[in-house]
Amino acid sequence: MGIYEEALAQQDFMQAMRHELHMHPELSFQEFETTNRIERELNAMGLTCKRFEPTGLMTEIKGAHPGKTVLLRADIDALPVTEETGLPFASQTPGVMHACGHDVHTSMLLGAAKILLNHKDEIHGTVRLVFQPAEENGQGAKTIIAQGAADGVDYFFGQHVKEAIPVGSVYAAKGPRMAGAREITITVHGKGHHGGMPHQADGVDAVLAACQIVVSLQSVVSRRLNPADTGVVSIGMITAGPAPNVIPGEVVMRGTIRYRTEEVHEIIVKNMKDVIENTAKAFGATAELSLSDPFPPVINDDWASDCALAAAEKLVGKENIVPAIPTTGAEDFGNYMSHGKACFFSIGTNGKYPGHSPKLDIDENVMPYGCSMYVLTALEMLERGNKE
Repeated sequence: MGIYEEALAQQDFMQAMRHELHMHPELSFQEFETTNRIERELNAMGLTCKRFEPTGLMTEIKGAHPGKTVLLRADIDALPVTEETGLPFASQTPGVMHACGHDVHTSMLLGAAKILLNHKDEIHGTVRLVFQPAEENGQGAKTIIAQGAADGVDYFFGQHVKEAIPVGSVYAAKGPRMAGAREITITVHGKGHHGGMPHQADGVDAVLAACQIVVSLQSVVSRRLNPADTGVVSIGMITAGPAPNVIPGEVVMRGTIRYRTEEVHEIIVKNMKDVIENTAKAFGATAELSLSDPFPPVINDDWASDCALAAAEKLVGKENIVPAIPTTGAEDFGNYMSHGKACFFSIGTNGKYPGHSPKLDIDENVMPYGCSMYVLTALEMLERGNKE
């Protein structure tokens, strides 16, 4: 029996796990019962777990023979989205939904654990299974890495379900895959005054200054970056005054920046600071920029990609490997990439709705394919790596 046939035999188990997790989604760093449920399932397989703080866990399957260590990662958190799928196993938690497929990733990795245990005698090395919290807020990977998740690991593999790509296909490429990202907060300080008499005395309109800052920020990418480079500056939230007839003294704006290289990252941040401070000054206001910790771009290592591509070819055939186009979407899997050879692929689901949609559903026929990709990639990495 091949790996895919073994994964097909796990379909009922993976579907049941997915439905259970989907009905009880939990937000980033709040995945307490999700962590407990995964641990109970792994314990039932005879595996012991290391838990992370505050949530998430990992376990290891040690092969019968010594060798390298490969890490397989699934993310476990949900999103603050109200579900609109009408599924019989829809979320029972108001305002929270597995709208990005993490319930599917987790279930596929649990299925892979069962298959890998069946092959322990053939494994040269160790397979570490990581169930990572808080991918959606970009803080989970670095949090658990600080607690030892990447210690002693040689190779890393992660994957994500991908809508608009047929079931039975793998979406993959070497090199750049996803952008680095930082959240930005801009605080503009003016002097509040009467909305009907903006000319009075020493009033400074923080809203006017903020609006000009938003417009001016668009010049950072269009006039400060090489057109051949990729960068994004977007403002998604603006919070201002308490009433329509009051010009507020403070405006807070939040957004995101995206970039593919550290050079572009530095150019964006430097020029944003200049634009923000000088535009505010022109209107008599002051403003400052604060940034979240960055999470780096996802750039697939050539060697790791060759292993995963070989696994994909065994699974779906070369003709069903779809060349992946780099995206400015972000993924905190990039944090693992400084710790060893790593790659991140996607698995087709033929979905009608994109990730983060309240209507997102997943064709569960993808699960044996994703489960198999975890297993086959781990085995390929260990086989090739142990020959180095």
